[in-house]
Amino acid sequence: MATRRRTSAVKSTTAKKSPRTVVKKSTVTPIKSVNKVTPKIEEVKVTETPVKNVEKKVTRSLTQLDGFELILLPLLYLEDFAKRLINNQF
Repeated sequence: MATRRRTSAVKSTTAKKSPRTVVKKSTVTPIKSVNKVTPKIEEVKVTETPVKNVEKKVTRSLTQLDGFELILLPLLYLEDFAKRLINNQF
């Protein structure tokens, strides 16, 4: 029985070597200092103009109120009185 040899174990004497290529070394530039401070970029400030929604209080005397307002006024006072009575705020 014939045994096979591994191809990696066999040295070939007929292999041609390729001519050696010459690698040209490039010149190394010196590294600059990292300690230099870059200028700070200022943030853009957004200014908004405030919208004024000023509600005017209407103060009128009892003689200027119409009938519907005359009926609602005692009911509002009664509601506030009942809230304070329940919460014992007197």
